[in-house]
Amino acid sequence: MDKKALLTKLIIDDTLTRHRIPVHEELIIALYEDTEIAQHIDFIINKINAKTAEKITPQSKVQPILLLLPPARDLVSEEISLPKAHSLKPGQIPTHATSMPIEKPIIHPPTAKITLSNAKVGTAFNSTLNIELNTLEIAQIEAVDVPEGLGITFDHESRCLVGMPTKSGNFTLVIHWSVNAIRYQNEVLLIINPDPRSLWQINEPPADSPYPKIHIDSKLILEKDIRIAGASRRGRSHEHAGTFRDDDFYIHHDNQSQWSILIVADGAGSARYSREGSRIAINTVSRYLKSQLSVENGTVKPHLEAIHQWNDNNAINQVGSFFAQLFRNAAQLAINNLKNEAIHINEPVKSFSTTLLATVSLRINDELFAASFWMGDGAIAAYGPAGKVRVLGIPDSGEYAGQTRFLDDNALNDAEFNRRIIIGKWKDISHLILMTDGVSDPVFETDNGLQDPNKWAALIDEISPCLASPENAANALAEWLNFFSAGNHDDRTLVVAW
Repeated sequence: MDKKALLTKLIIDDTLTRHRIPVHEELIIALYEDTEIAQHIDFIINKINAKTAEKITPQSKVQPILLLLPPARDLVSEEISLPKAHSLKPGQIPTHATSMPIEKPIIHPPTAKITLSNAKVGTAFNSTLNIELNTLEIAQIEAVDVPEGLGITFDHESRCLVGMPTKSGNFTLVIHWSVNAIRYQNEVLLIINPDPRSLWQINEPPADSPYPKIHIDSKLILEKDIRIAGASRRGRSHEHAGTFRDDDFYIHHDNQSQWSILIVADGAGSARYSREGSRIAINTVSRYLKSQLSVENGTVKPHLEAIHQWNDNNAINQVGSFFAQLFRNAAQLAINNLKNEAIHINEPVKSFSTTLLATVSLRINDELFAASFWMGDGAIAAYGPAGKVRVLGIPDSGEYAGQTRFLDDNALNDAEFNRRIIIGKWKDISHLILMTDGVSDPVFETDNGLQDPNKWAALIDEISPCLASPENAANALAEWLNFFSAGNHDDRTLVVAW
């Protein structure tokens, strides 16, 4: 097929199908340089237009010269449009191009990341709602749908969820927000944790358990110028497990000799019958100290002058030796009785492991003399005047939390046993205090905390309302011992002379 025939066929095909595609500029130029071909093309176009005038939009008389390819798509669904005719001279290039369909862009909504804090039942809640958009635009919160009965509302001004949560669980909130006047909504999870106190159960020990002990105990001594209160209560861990209180205590004042005796003991939580071990230790030591400090016995009488005068170092050393032997004897008797009970029921003596903190004191005018024995953890202190404290011993802390020393032969035979005894005489002592670790751990937290006068001052401030009415001090202390401290759920025992 020669050039004219090929070109004519292409023009006819394109004209009939109305599918126009521009050709390369080099080919168009070559065609236009051939005058004979151009005239022949014009003739063919005019003849086709004349025969199909009813289907072709009226055109200008002069038609552009295009090289067009055969059809490639279904023509029924395509719109037909003819370009306006322009007069082109040889060597000129058509400037128009076939219009292509334009797709509308797909607009994706912004992605929102919404964050808020967890809440806790019974604790004031205030959490800012933060919305971060992937477009970095600023979102406006329109409203928040909160399930009814949660005790939480949305504050528009602060953009915060506020309130006092009333129930625990996972709850879905619907956040309505907008950006650029377009509104959106997202669901977000609100976690409300339960009040830890609500998780603790109160269970009774089995009725046939050996060595029963009451869960709460308190005692009070009110004499002329003597006020001593003691209280002990079962810890939450024992309540939850349905076991007995391991702590025990003893308070006494001799009206004839004027000596006071204060003792606390904490049975080892890992020891099966430590609740009885603490009771045996308390009963044994208290009986011995009471008998030795009585007027009838008279063993302390040779040292009373030194205690009153307190100005002779040699005499003071003798006082120290006396009380070191006194507490050693008391500890030995307690250990013997622990062994006897273990033999009686065919149990290892470690099943009765217990700590022991004991203090004997004597008021002399505006001064207080005290001698203390400290075996295990807990605390003994003489407080006063305000802001000044004297810790009467060193706690036996172990290598890990909860480890301590217990009353046994190894402790008694330790070459440094006498370091467990401290004596002293001070003015303006307002409080003499003994406690088990169920109190000292949450109050002082660490052994270093025991030396902090500010922590002792804070403790005195807390228990002062309990002591304000002396006749009810013991019961008030028992109630105060029920304070909640996360992670501290042991038995608690506190003895105060004030």
